[in-house]
Amino acid sequence: MSDHSVKKEKTMSKLHEINTEERNDYLIRKKIVKYMLTGVMTTVALQLGNVVDAMIVGNLIGSLGNGAITASTPYLYVLQAAAILLGSGGALAVAVLLGKRDIQNAGRVMAFCMMASVVYPLIISMLSPVLIPGFLQLTHAGPELGKMIKSVITVYSFGMPILSFVMVMAYLINVDNNPSVSAAIHITANVVNLTLDFILVKFTPLGMTGAALSTILGYFVAGVIFIPMYIKSPNRMVKISFRGAFKNIPLIQTTIKNGLPNLYFLIMTVISVQIINSAVIKSLGDDYFSAYSVANNTQLIVQMFLNGISSVIASVAGVLYGEKDYYGMRRVLKRVLKTALLTGAVIMLVFLIIPKSIASLYGFKNEALLPELNSGLRIFALSFGFFILNAVSQNYYRTIGQIFLSMLSSSLELVIFKIPFMLLGLRYFGFKGLFSAIIFSELLTFAFLNLIRIILQVVGKVPQKGFMAIPEKNEGNICDITIVGNNETAVDISEKIIDYCLAEKIPRDKAQVLGIAAEELVSNIGKYGYKDNEKKYIDICLTGSGDRYYLRIRDDGIPFDPTSYEAPEHDKYKITGLELVRQIAVKMNYMRAISLNNTIIEIDCAEDGGASDE
Repeated sequence: MSDHSVKKEKTMSKLHEINTEERNDYLIRKKIVKYMLTGVMTTVALQLGNVVDAMIVGNLIGSLGNGAITASTPYLYVLQAAAILLGSGGALAVAVLLGKRDIQNAGRVMAFCMMASVVYPLIISMLSPVLIPGFLQLTHAGPELGKMIKSVITVYSFGMPILSFVMVMAYLINVDNNPSVSAAIHITANVVNLTLDFILVKFTPLGMTGAALSTILGYFVAGVIFIPMYIKSPNRMVKISFRGAFKNIPLIQTTIKNGLPNLYFLIMTVISVQIINSAVIKSLGDDYFSAYSVANNTQLIVQMFLNGISSVIASVAGVLYGEKDYYGMRRVLKRVLKTALLTGAVIMLVFLIIPKSIASLYGFKNEALLPELNSGLRIFALSFGFFILNAVSQNYYRTIGQIFLSMLSSSLELVIFKIPFMLLGLRYFGFKGLFSAIIFSELLTFAFLNLIRIILQVVGKVPQKGFMAIPEKNEGNICDITIVGNNETAVDISEKIIDYCLAEKIPRDKAQVLGIAAEELVSNIGKYGYKDNEKKYIDICLTGSGDRYYLRIRDDGIPFDPTSYEAPEHDKYKITGLELVRQIAVKMNYMRAISLNNTIIEIDCAEDGGASDE
């Protein structure tokens, strides 16, 4: 056997070892880990700030202070409505547009969200002299509790334009290749918040006013520091475009549609919280309501990790959905579900074993009610698994455009099942009945949602079968493989692409063009895209539509745009391959999304007299 044949056989053997016949999820897994870590850091900072905030208030002001925070929640949610709608909807719209390589419209979406995030809270602020007294009447709170509630919502009413703008920017920054900057905003905001919390509550007479003011100041400081840092970031792909931001109605509609499930969830939460809070205060009194508030605040501990883990669905799966990378989306959802359920199981065990310690963290010192609170926390913990499944379902269905399923889940979880069950539990079983009812409402929500999904799939309203409701693979898919980038595999991938093309009856000369394009890009990535000791995994996908074929090369090496790069005069010999690819491609574009290089080459494979394999 010749040296050439031996070398080729070894190369082919190595390729089969790394499973080139199918995709692996190495690149996707790295992005999941990166975005999940920054997502968890972000939400831990955000929710930990709320958790510790409640602890500071509970220990320095008293458990009635925690009651004031819980009772203020519906009004605060109304204030945050624009931030939730525009942040979540805008981030998903930008992610999908980046997946489609539409940078211009992504810039318009970002500009619209930035401006609208300030306009709405300003309007609510101007209406606060009318809205605040009306809300206080709905709470049925006593004089002391009512005074604390008024202090909290007054400060938030006038500070919300700042808070809303910075929160929306954090959403958008995260999806535009800067998750660490987004995390830094929340971490810094909450460090400042907690520091000022302690100072203003303990050493000034501001009380609850100081606790609310510290949150606004925290986000103001974080925004001043990190938003300019994002604007100057070399990783930023989106150029904010204010021109025409309010004129592109379809883009605005898409942004609002994407954020509608989260806004709807917020509205359902406001209705649910207001009804249940009022019922507990009227039926059991302020002391029991303070105990109930402790249990409510402990749910933030679950959300602290869950929201960070599930944030990967919008930031990573949103881009993959725009690219129609259904394999990648499946891997994302499976890993998110596994991680979220394992995390929830650990937290549930902590609640079951040491509920008294959790209650004491919030400064709850009512010995008469402590045994009932401990039992309530244990019962409440049993709902965490179904709570996680419902939250992930809502995020996932929103991402793939199944808005009805996402909103249905919110309706079932927060209103249709939760309110009747909790009111009945409160009436017939008292304090403990509230928490038992949550278990049944979460369980029935998940079961009923999936029953409706199956029915919709049977009648054809939801086209794809299974929980994920997406195709197995992209339409027109010819090959979807993962390789290790180096010179040997670059040569071999050319042969493999040619073989795939000939099997699809593509003329040989066009097949060779696609093979050359794959070889040159893979070789270039292997040489210059990574440090010597890094793994050089590269995803290659070839799809066809009519006479046009699209070759997508994806890697996580250093940012490199082959469509615009021009080498120095003395280095031109290094990119002759790239120049050749530019010449043979009908169209070539590049996008760096979720910190991955994505190059797509479009080639016309219509028969034009070229030789074919036949």
